[in-house]
Amino acid sequence: MLAVTSGADHVVDALSTRGAELLRVVGDGSPLRASIPPGKLLEALDAVRRTGEPTAVPGLALPAPGVSACLHVIPVGDGLLLRLEPDALEDGVARAAGFQRLTEQLSRALTPADIGRLTTTTAAELIGADACAAYSRSDGSDVLDALHHNGWPGSTPARFVRVPLHRGRPMSDAVLTGEPVWLEDADQWHARYPEMAPVGVSEGHQACACLPLRVEDRDLGAVVFSFYRPRAFDPDEREFLVAVASLCAQALDRARLYAAEHQARADAERERDRMTFLAQASSLMEAPLSVEERLRQLGDLVVEGVADWAAVHLVRGTRVERVTVAHLDPAKVAFVEELERRYPPDPDAPGGAIEVARSGVPVVMPEVPDELLVASARDATHLELIRALGMRSAIVVPLVVRGRSLGALTLVQAESGERFTDEDLTFVGQLAATAALALDNARLYEQQRLVARTLQTALLPSELPEVPGVSCAGRYRPPSPDLTDVYVGGDLYDVHEDAERGRWALTVADVCGKGPEAAALTALIRHTVHAEVGHGLVPAEVLRRVNAAMLRHRGGNRARFATMAHAAVTVDPAGVAVALVNGGHPPALILRGDRVEWLEVPGTLVGVYPDVYLDEVRVRLDPGDALLLYTDGVTEARSPDGWFGSERLAALVGSLAGASADEIADGVLTAVTDFQGGRLRDDVALLCVRVDP
Repeated sequence: MLAVTSGADHVVDALSTRGAELLRVVGDGSPLRASIPPGKLLEALDAVRRTGEPTAVPGLALPAPGVSACLHVIPVGDGLLLRLEPDALEDGVARAAGFQRLTEQLSRALTPADIGRLTTTTAAELIGADACAAYSRSDGSDVLDALHHNGWPGSTPARFVRVPLHRGRPMSDAVLTGEPVWLEDADQWHARYPEMAPVGVSEGHQACACLPLRVEDRDLGAVVFSFYRPRAFDPDEREFLVAVASLCAQALDRARLYAAEHQARADAERERDRMTFLAQASSLMEAPLSVEERLRQLGDLVVEGVADWAAVHLVRGTRVERVTVAHLDPAKVAFVEELERRYPPDPDAPGGAIEVARSGVPVVMPEVPDELLVASARDATHLELIRALGMRSAIVVPLVVRGRSLGALTLVQAESGERFTDEDLTFVGQLAATAALALDNARLYEQQRLVARTLQTALLPSELPEVPGVSCAGRYRPPSPDLTDVYVGGDLYDVHEDAERGRWALTVADVCGKGPEAAALTALIRHTVHAEVGHGLVPAEVLRRVNAAMLRHRGGNRARFATMAHAAVTVDPAGVAVALVNGGHPPALILRGDRVEWLEVPGTLVGVYPDVYLDEVRVRLDPGDALLLYTDGVTEARSPDGWFGSERLAALVGSLAGASADEIADGVLTAVTDFQGGRLRDDVALLCVRVDP
């Protein structure tokens, strides 16, 4: 299809990319009569509109310079369909080139939505379809969800955003049977699917191909190609359409896996952020301050990123008193204090923080109903003032330690528009428990800090071994104590000798999360690498053994994983040979003179999937060359200027040409620290290996 027009001026209602190119039309809504010069094209359009009979104009000079072709003009409903001679579109060479182009574009697409868009545009144009729709099916779902529509005018796409699977409908039959459904004209529509025929042949459509999107035994969805003219799907045509659908299905499967991995990492990072927040809250509660001041600071911390409002109530004898209320806007805090001065809370009133503090039973309100505000108001003025706070959602949890309620923590979402759910209860409950326990057990906390510092030291090599002809420098720096209270990180670097095979193993890893669990995985990784390298395994097999060990260790906790870079180094008279694998880790850098090379090595995260994809790459380092491995605390360092980033890192390493391994490692660590104003927000591990000149 080039275009669909309507009216005496032949206004463009639908336009393909190729149509815009050949007809020189800007877009939908443009009248062809005003856009193209008088001639055979307009004469043909007028004739078909007048007679209602389709026509073909061979050798027609199109508006695009130097382009002529056989143009078909076909009446469709109240408009006209313009398309080129089918044989020209189905030329084998052009089709092969189009298939290759589609393959390349799908390989770069990252999301199911991108796959759907390419399927309904590039793939549909390659096939010569006038309209196309791509649908996705979730595992076990009986509903198909639209990824993208293209070519259907009016409200048709909106009617089929979600399509229930129902036998006796062409797309459903294709999905449920795993076999394509071919409808070559309107008669076949009415004969085979009379219920759906009015939809299938609406707007002048005739032929239709419904193909399942399937990879192995996984049903991923379906794609529907529709044509304005009858179309005989001969064996070659069917084979090609199935090949296109298979290509799209494989791309969709890959995009789903990528999205699942991305979501797993996002969930893990969210969990890590929450654990870091809990650690910050614990550190704050342990400060040498009064109870009231600690709780005030806790409220201030909460409103910086968890909720719009925070309040803490404490049980004192037979009374429950509010100790603090917090909001980023001091004027709003003053408003609440004045409100409570004018309308003191009723200590015997049911519901809210006072009742939770006494009962020890938490309350979650995804929506704060206006009926609750009405019931709480003393009079009309009070109600108006309460409504002015704009409370949308709230969660109230008790401060419980050793079975005794010390008070209640209240979090409220207002102007941000966020909502609390039951899933947030665990996190907020942990926050409340952290506060209660910290108030009750400061001495134990100090002991835990000492143990954590000792454990962190034990996770890193006390010194690096001497490698003949090579200089090694490792660095580790934890987050700044005033920015986090997590004292055990998950970053690791190590170098050790495989004496039996005359080579050396390099490892840099970053375990997701912080604290004792991360430390346990870090120790597991380090000792597993030592053992497997001693068995003579190549780097890729070492990471596979580490992956298996982590899966056994973590149990059902999918939020615990790691990224790793691992290499085997062999020294020879001409320099160093490096075999490197990368398990989802930031790419390594090679410094050759003042030139920096990125060493991109694909590989999946370690500790997530039973089967990991790893690609082992081999490079040589000549005398004076240096290899730098690092964790994401370098590139993801933040300051008011943004991210430290890979470009800044490459420029920095390039400026260290000729420097020793120690100077390179110190230079990077200093630059990252200075970039953040001397206060690291995440731990950093570096390992630099330089071939002696």
